[in-house]
Amino acid sequence: MSRSIRVSSTAVTAALLSLASASALAQEALPVIDISAQPAKDGDGKSRKAIVGPMGPAPAEAQSLKQITQTISVVDRQQIELTNPTGLMEILAQAPGVAIARAGGIGGQIYLRGFSSNTMRSPLYVDGDRLHGRNTLQLNYFAPEEIEQVEVIRGPASVLYGSDALTGLVNVVTRQTSSNVEGPFQFRRGGASFGYGSAATSLNSYGWVEGAGDGFSVRGGLAGRKGLSYQTPMGEARNGDYRSIGGNFTLGYSPTADQHFEASFRGYVETDGRAGGVGGAPGYPFLNVRQSPNELLMGRLSYSGDFAGGLISHVEASAYVNYFDTHLATINTTSARQTVFSDSHVIGPIVFGGRVLAVAPWSIDRLGSVVSKFGGDAFYERRPGSLGTSVTATLSNGVVTALKYSPLTQSVPESFQTNGGIFMLHEWTPIEAITISAGGRLDYFNTRTRLSPLASSALLPAYIANSDTDRLAPTGSIGAVLRVTPALDVVGNVSTAFRHPTNAELFNSTATSLPNPNLQPETGVTYEGGLRLHVAEATASITGFHSVYQNLLQTQSVTYMGASTYTQSQNVGRAEIDGVELEGRWQATPELGFFGNFTVLEGTNTTTGRPLPYIAPFRARFGAQIAPPGAGYSLQAVLNAAAAKTRIDTTQEYRTSGYVTLNLYSSVDLGVLVSPRLGDTRLSIGLENVFDTAYVDAATFANVSYGRSVTNPLLEPGRNFVIKLTHEF
Repeated sequence: MSRSIRVSSTAVTAALLSLASASALAQEALPVIDISAQPAKDGDGKSRKAIVGPMGPAPAEAQSLKQITQTISVVDRQQIELTNPTGLMEILAQAPGVAIARAGGIGGQIYLRGFSSNTMRSPLYVDGDRLHGRNTLQLNYFAPEEIEQVEVIRGPASVLYGSDALTGLVNVVTRQTSSNVEGPFQFRRGGASFGYGSAATSLNSYGWVEGAGDGFSVRGGLAGRKGLSYQTPMGEARNGDYRSIGGNFTLGYSPTADQHFEASFRGYVETDGRAGGVGGAPGYPFLNVRQSPNELLMGRLSYSGDFAGGLISHVEASAYVNYFDTHLATINTTSARQTVFSDSHVIGPIVFGGRVLAVAPWSIDRLGSVVSKFGGDAFYERRPGSLGTSVTATLSNGVVTALKYSPLTQSVPESFQTNGGIFMLHEWTPIEAITISAGGRLDYFNTRTRLSPLASSALLPAYIANSDTDRLAPTGSIGAVLRVTPALDVVGNVSTAFRHPTNAELFNSTATSLPNPNLQPETGVTYEGGLRLHVAEATASITGFHSVYQNLLQTQSVTYMGASTYTQSQNVGRAEIDGVELEGRWQATPELGFFGNFTVLEGTNTTTGRPLPYIAPFRARFGAQIAPPGAGYSLQAVLNAAAAKTRIDTTQEYRTSGYVTLNLYSSVDLGVLVSPRLGDTRLSIGLENVFDTAYVDAATFANVSYGRSVTNPLLEPGRNFVIKLTHEF
């Protein structure tokens, strides 16, 4: 989350320590890998994180609000800098249990425990606040250079984060000011980075500066990214290019050491093509879809405070507003007799939201101690609708014989959605060996739509029947952690979930997607259990889960007005998903460390008996790193592997082959190895997909009405040389 969480983490940790043994703290997330020693601070509070250092026995710490029974994986700042990813999607690909469904050079969705972020079952949060509104595009916006770490909560998290967190969630923690706010104000830190990737001839840069003093802190940055359509081992993924620029500004004020106020603003503008995937399949030459431009503006106010001696030990609150705007240009040549050029201006949504949380540690005589977390959150979303225009060219033997112009009109009615929820979570430690977690949440939903401009539409009856609906949704969870030994814990949890369809699924339409006002909410229950090992040199966790969903929502390929390039969300029945997740790390010597994870999944639509589509049956990531303490360099090798996907729904997906790819990364501290005059200057070099393997991620959407090609389903990039130079002062 934001700096407000980091400021207060000491107080929250102290409260937890008073309730359980030190082994309870090992319930923190296992990281993907932590390649640096703890940051050292100089006299003015400046934090220097050596990018090359020993992994150390302590895992990277998650800053997300969580239940003790949940598992959180963290990709931290050092790993982001070492691997030089293009965007948020590549960062998430490093986390256990996450599959990426690429749509282009920077666009796409993720799959978490078998379901796509495009369906909002694994929502995206930024500094603890929900980024709600554009689930198809939400991973496009973020430049890796402005991210401190990315946290993935696996498993239902509806109690604390909202009822739509059915399979988990992603929390992006942005970089914050680390300078000491004491003393006179002055600008104290800054830096710049420049990177290059060969697969897409991509360039990225980021510059930032921060200052602090007199209780104030300020940080600002500007990021730019640009890439051509990337190369695959089978040829170019056409229409996969992108351009993006974004900036961020944060102003903080701490009247005391325990109180912090913060205001932040972020803005992004990007243009990119959907080479394939959701909204882009089957791709060139049949479908050419571009966001040009795609914009997001974000504003946020937050407060965090710690209190000693009272019932409440910690309070945090935030309010935010997000605004989206997209021009979607499409060239549809799926019919040999006509070509349709369309431009859709998707206005909004504008989303207002906020969150309040309080933490209260308390004790019961001879019955142990309790930490209670309670609060509420809400958002209001307004979608003004879409304006669209098109030109249809009729062809005969490849020659244009007629043109039909459609004037600019509003194609989607204005719609609104309100969601408010209250929650409470208690974690009770009656004895040192056990902690029991129990929580509940109640959500209220209201969804409304206007009927204009649908006066003559075939959808009008469905819109009228769902023009103003209200629902209440209770969800909850109960679980326990049993500390069998100081190094081994047994964890179990049962959670319920409820997902109300978004008003985009209900009412919005684009050049490639159709509305469905008759959608009904889906519900779920998940049973999970596992083991966690934590010793000085190693951490590991294994979790098994079984999830059952009713009224399951899926994105289906549909034919509309003779074209088979459309998708629509539909209720398709009952489903079950079973899985096993393992994650671990071992510091074999001070210089050598190993890390790895794997996930096994199987999903079935029990109504039809068909497999759930786009589920990777097995994926794994294993690696080793050499980072001698103080040597000024780090070397890392990573194997990514997946099994063939042969258990498929043939009406929706193609089979995919298994694969193994090798990535190599190195990082050099030039201030250590070359000259102290270079200061904190780092050079990162990598070679990804070393053997130029042609492969498709099993989660990538395909249109089975068309043959297989580079873009259907979309191939992943081929061999990619990456280099990045970073200097901080």
